[in-house]
Amino acid sequence: GEMSGMLGRLRTTSLGADLIGGDGMSEMMARSMQGREIGIISPNELGPAGYRFSCQINENSDSFANSSDVPEMNHNEIVAWSSEGASRALILLTSEEMHPRTQARIGWMLDNIESEVVWRIECEGESLLERLLYAAHITDWVSISLALVNGTNPSEMAAIDSLKAHLASIQ
Repeated sequence: GEMSGMLGRLRTTSLGADLIGGDGMSEMMARSMQGREIGIISPNELGPAGYRFSCQINENSDSFANSSDVPEMNHNEIVAWSSEGASRALILLTSEEMHPRTQARIGWMLDNIESEVVWRIECEGESLLERLLYAAHITDWVSISLALVNGTNPSEMAAIDSLKAHLASIQ
């Protein structure tokens, strides 16, 4: 039924993004993001996927990422994105289901930002759940790819282990 259709589509998505045998897009994105501050912007409904992606990058790849939702970021961060600054990469999570005003804001932003690297991930799916899971599959592969191009073991989390040991010693 509906669930098996969704799982089949997500399996296909994951295989396409896989580093071995996939289409190469995850590695290409990761290489372009290497050594840059990474900003992830998404419409409110995809905000949890954007936040999760920033956490995965921060945790897996020894890179710095933050996430913001449209329209809030337009009010708070648009000045930073429209000025020349540090080496940055912008990742937009979008979907066909975005509100027209959100689409307009993102369109304006793409025309007015200063960033050498801009990627747009169109989150596919027949429901919001499927679009969020689609984003999780793609972005996990990108964060793992970024770790590998950075020479980092994506499963090693020395800083977190150190923090846990410190907190355990406090009693």
